[in-house]
Amino acid sequence: MALKLLPPKREKTVSSAEQSQRANRTVLRRTLFLMILCGVVLFIPLIFTLYRLMIVEHDKYEELAINNQTRYTNLTASRGVIYDRNMNVLATSATVETVFIDPNEIATEMKDPANSNLLDHIARGLSEILDVETSFVYEQAADTAYRYKVIRRKISEELADQVREFINENEIKGVYLETDAQRYYPYSSLAAQVLGFVSRDNVGQEGLEAYYDSLLQGTAGKVVTSKGNYGSEMLYTYEKYYDASDGDSFVLTIDATVQSYLEKNLQNAIDKYGILNGAFGIVMDVNTGEIVAMSTMGSYDPNHYQDVYDEETAQTLEEQYQKALLLREGSPEYDAAMKAYNEAVAAARLKQWRNRCVSDGYEPGSTFKLVTMAAALDSGSVTVNDSFYCGGHEDFKGRDQTLSCWKSAGHGAETLEEALGNSCNIAFGHIGLRIGGEEFYDYINSFGFLEQTGVDLPGEAKGLFFSKADLSGASTASLISASFGQTFRITPIQLVRAVAAIVNGGYLLEPHVVSTVLDADGNVVQKNERTVLRQVISEETSATMREFMEFVVTDGTASNAYTPGYRVGGKTGTSEKIDEYDENGKPVDDKIVSFIGVAPINDPQYVVLVALDTPEYVAGTSYTPHNQYISGGLMGAPTVRDIFSDILPYLGVEPDYSSDDIRGVNITLPDVIGKTESEASELLSAKSITYRTVGNGSVVTDQLPSAGQEVPGHSEIVLYMGEEKVTEKTTVPNFIGYGVADVNWLANQYGLYIQAKGTDRTDVYVSAAYQDIPEGTEVDKWTTITVEFTTGGASD
Repeated sequence: MALKLLPPKREKTVSSAEQSQRANRTVLRRTLFLMILCGVVLFIPLIFTLYRLMIVEHDKYEELAINNQTRYTNLTASRGVIYDRNMNVLATSATVETVFIDPNEIATEMKDPANSNLLDHIARGLSEILDVETSFVYEQAADTAYRYKVIRRKISEELADQVREFINENEIKGVYLETDAQRYYPYSSLAAQVLGFVSRDNVGQEGLEAYYDSLLQGTAGKVVTSKGNYGSEMLYTYEKYYDASDGDSFVLTIDATVQSYLEKNLQNAIDKYGILNGAFGIVMDVNTGEIVAMSTMGSYDPNHYQDVYDEETAQTLEEQYQKALLLREGSPEYDAAMKAYNEAVAAARLKQWRNRCVSDGYEPGSTFKLVTMAAALDSGSVTVNDSFYCGGHEDFKGRDQTLSCWKSAGHGAETLEEALGNSCNIAFGHIGLRIGGEEFYDYINSFGFLEQTGVDLPGEAKGLFFSKADLSGASTASLISASFGQTFRITPIQLVRAVAAIVNGGYLLEPHVVSTVLDADGNVVQKNERTVLRQVISEETSATMREFMEFVVTDGTASNAYTPGYRVGGKTGTSEKIDEYDENGKPVDDKIVSFIGVAPINDPQYVVLVALDTPEYVAGTSYTPHNQYISGGLMGAPTVRDIFSDILPYLGVEPDYSSDDIRGVNITLPDVIGKTESEASELLSAKSITYRTVGNGSVVTDQLPSAGQEVPGHSEIVLYMGEEKVTEKTTVPNFIGYGVADVNWLANQYGLYIQAKGTDRTDVYVSAAYQDIPEGTEVDKWTTITVEFTTGGASD
């Protein structure tokens, strides 16, 4: 078979034009690829940025956008009211107004030539009305980026009306008023450290105002409106209103009347005994833990909390300030002087704001012997039949220093009850050793001295006490000192709580100041009830302690606490400030004298603590410049007695006067003018007052002393029956140092009534220690002079 030859294959020829087109397409494909690749690479960060802005930080930028487009006007919530237990208003808020300007709006208005002097007009007008410098108004208006600059806060309604009149009459733009709240304390300085105060922004700074600030404040509301560029109003706007939620109100356990009695008697004691560093006191219900009154003197007015209220301190600060102004302003000396002045002002303010009843520890002295005695009886370390001997001084094993009793001659043989009544340090040194360090520490812990009491007030301290090792070691010095209340610190509220437990059956309570919390509609949202933490001593021990405490008043160092019509128990205390030094680094001789009392001691209801810080004394002695011995028995006990005399009748604790008691009670004379003798006799007899007549008329035409004056029970007054009353003057003699009989004889000779206070004993050891009207004072005849009687045993 013959092969068929195929023709040779012809190669396809490509023109140069086609080659060019092919190359261009390749370049284009590569360019597009590179463009896409670069675009993807470039957009990856943008995508991440968008993700961060729109997802991760969405809330942040949404808030910024909203803030840029909206304007907020705050609506102040009404701060809750604080009431006393009888619904008397102790703290409330009044509506006031704040004047502010809109610098941005003022600047915009002034672009109009017709308004070019707008700011000058505003500055002059507000300066005249609000008593501010025109330069201050210009300064506030200078920053036109702001829409809100305060000119003056919390002005009265009268001033606010004047500002409104100024705005309206002159068609002023850029000046506005907004409602605000001004905290107001109707009773001025009453219970100032308990209540505290608020800042100008209505935020609690001290006391209950600070402790319960979040509840008192409530929740502020606001009005949200739209705004345009630079804060201008928009053509179409929206507005949303969020109502304010008013704060809760508080009903306290404090009684304003009891509080005023406490403060009155503390101030009387400060004046009477020349107290240099103020005083503090507490009144508490022993069965519930309710604080009925609490005071630290000297105080301040929460309405003007930045003012220094101690006149002597204020004068010293003013002198310091004036001296600083004499220096060249800007010099190092000037700067140092002004810094020292500002620090002194701050220290003075903090001192007057401080609630010493809860924030300060102090050495309780012999008042603490109640705790030692209760622990000893309850633990079985002593019995009521035990006796001790006090020779005035004694050396104890494990103690380097000789222990001295306050009575250097010694008390001699004494029963356990007499040891407490005599406040014998030597007997209590032995009692402390009988208890032992470990058990004594356990009782101290159980009585709550190693912890805060939990009282609902800010800044509570817990004192400073020995460790168990210190009390139970080979050295007995700490245990012996602790047994009679020296060389450690406790707070006043701790002592009051412990003594309440001693007399109420042994139950340690949590003290409290707030009774009830009310919402804005007056509904009860919280009520504080009696809280028993634990029982620290038995009912039997408590009953024995009540008997012992009454003995301290009837036969011991607290005879000046005797209160006509009431059975009172308690304990005196005189403590030294062993850890304080003068400007030369030497220990001071300052003392704190105190008394803690319970009444009625046969049915305990109220405990009262009074402590007087540093009675004025003659250097190197324990006597005042008026030659009065400095002690709790002579100063603290009478003060508590006067408090009981005021508060117990008010609180509904009925007195039970014996014939002798009535002599210690001041009787307000009724008006018997115009009555027959028999009618007058009936009225006076009902008040335990006798009388004698002058004249023979049928009706009383005058009386001496006059109606409304006070005289002691069983006093004799004069009724004028038609005769003209003769008013005579007499000069007050010196009664101090004389016995009861001599004082009565002197009073009769000078034509005076004597209101006897203090011990009801009349033996030779009793003498007058104080008279309320000084010797040499000229008074009307038959004026009543209050004379304080005391015994030589009231020296602790």
